[in-house]
Amino acid sequence: MKTQAFQHRLTSQERLDILLCPSRKALFIGAGMLIFILTGCPQNNPGLEEENIQLKKQATKLESVIHSLQEGNKVMQQQIDLLNQESRKTAESYESQLRDAAVTHQEQLQDAQAQMAELVNSPKKDGARIKVLEQEQRKLEGENKWLRSQRDQMRKTLTLHQIGGQSQELPFPFSSVSEIIEGALTKNGYSILSSMQTDQKAVYITDRKTSLPPSLELSGFRNQYLLSIEKGPSDHTVIWVRAEFEKISQNGQMFSAQQSEITDIELRLIQEIHQALSTGAAAQAKNF
Repeated sequence: MKTQAFQHRLTSQERLDILLCPSRKALFIGAGMLIFILTGCPQNNPGLEEENIQLKKQATKLESVIHSLQEGNKVMQQQIDLLNQESRKTAESYESQLRDAAVTHQEQLQDAQAQMAELVNSPKKDGARIKVLEQEQRKLEGENKWLRSQRDQMRKTLTLHQIGGQSQELPFPFSSVSEIIEGALTKNGYSILSSMQTDQKAVYITDRKTSLPPSLELSGFRNQYLLSIEKGPSDHTVIWVRAEFEKISQNGQMFSAQQSEITDIELRLIQEIHQALSTGAAAQAKNF
């Protein structure tokens, strides 16, 4: 009787549950599936652990690469800072030389003006002397003007990082190139107006060379070189040359040359320096 009563109560309860909560069966089914899934997951844990290990190894490698890149960036930034410091020092040195040269020419100009004024006011006028002093005064005024333009030009050149011109890498050390440049320029009729040099770089400016037209068919020229040399890799030297080349007509008028002619002149100077270095190196090797 007790068993039948108990069974009767369970049957009534089930009916009540069905009437009150129709979704409970779905809940029991979902819970069963969840238990099945949870009990089945541990079988895939070894694969996930292996994947996590590989990901950790990749992360470690990436961290190492990032660290190396950061260190490389630091070194590059230090080199850039050193180059900027060196460039500023070079510009200041050359500007100081130009300033000193301008002061010297200004003093000479004032002396020439004073002497000319003294001769003009003197009872005995020396016409020839006055004429010479007038020519000297015009020359000094022209040189002063040219020095000012060169100073401004050099500032722009340093700021623009060698605009124009031709550049080559010579297979010779910096010291050998710096020693041969003046001789190569002198051989071709150019004297050095100004120069500045450090243990890494050197800059040269030549005097302006003028050649009058040899005939009606041929034009003359006026030219000036701006050169720089810098230590390169593997004990080589990088040379840069820019020519301020103009042509002169038979009647003395100035006109611009074609870019191809200017390029050819710049390359010829580089080849002249390269040949002088090669000849010197061959002679030195022969002596040994």
